[in-house]
Parts: sequence; structure tokens; C-alpha cells
Amino acid sequence: MEKLNSDKRTLRKFGMTMGVAFLVISCLFFFRHKYAGAMYSLIISCIFFMMRMALPTFLKPVYMIWMRFAFILGWINTRIVLVIIFYLIFTPVGLFMRLLRIDLLERKKKEGTCWKKKDTPKFSPLNYERRF
Repeated sequence: MEKLNSDKRTLRKFGMTMGVAFLVISCLFFFRHKYAGAMYSLIISCIFFMMRMALPTFLKPVYMIWMRFAFILGWINTRIVLVIIFYLIFTPVGLFMRLLRIDLLERKKKEGTCWKKKDTPKFSPLNYERRF
């Protein structure tokens, strides 16, 4: 977060992205017949486009706030997705396998080792010609 790139090129891209986003929101409001919302978002879109062209350095505070918000949102979403995957996928599968006493790792063998014997085929010179 401390090494966030905020040069003019990045700020211009940010201004363009936000301008297009608010323009799309304006179009959605307009087509849904909510003209007041369309005007407000169209004005914000025009402000972002003008700031992008004229003074991209004025976009830096907005960019920093937006990136902090994105960082926090990403942190929260990551935890939510991991919790959902763990408790909705791994936990039921683990409980199901314990109920049926399925041991995929074969940890309860009577042998002293977990190594599996591998049958090695006899090699001939033909095996080296066409290896794949």
C-alpha cells in the first residue's frame, strides 16, 4: 500500500476509468427513467474526464482514497471467499470421508513404511526411440 504508483500516467488511467464508469452509470439511470440520477453521474463523469485531461495531479487524493478502499475490500473479500470454500467444501468432504472411513493417504497400513512398490518394466532400445 505504501508503494502505490501515483504518477501522471496512472492518474490519467484512473480518471479515464472513473469517467467511463460514471458514464455507464449515467446511461443506466437514463434508460431506467431516473433523470436526476443520470444528470448527477453525468456531471461527475465530465469532472473526471476534464481532470484527466487538464490536471491529473488533482486526482491523486481521490485515487489514494479509492485504492485504500479497494485494498480493504479485497482483504475482506479474500477472507469471506476462503471461509466459504473451507466450510462449504472441505469440511463436508472431510466429515463424509471420516464417516465412511475412507483413508486416501493410506495412513493405517500394517507395513512399516508408506512407500509403494513400483513395478519397473524392462527397457529395450525401442523405448528410447519414441519416448512420448
